[in-house]
Amino acid sequence: SMQEAVKIAQKMAEKGDTVLLSPACASFDLFENYEDRGKQFKNAVQNL
Repeated sequence: SMQEAVKIAQKMAEKGDTVLLSPACASFDLFENYEDRGKQFKNAVQNL
């Protein structure tokens, strides 16, 4: 899930690193559209 991916990224990142959402393929079965995917990423980061 997006929340799991963000938590893993947080564990792997070091101070000063940037974590970027850069999808390599379509994800129509997981999100309504690209805006929904971005909102879910933003929400997952804010909920850390």
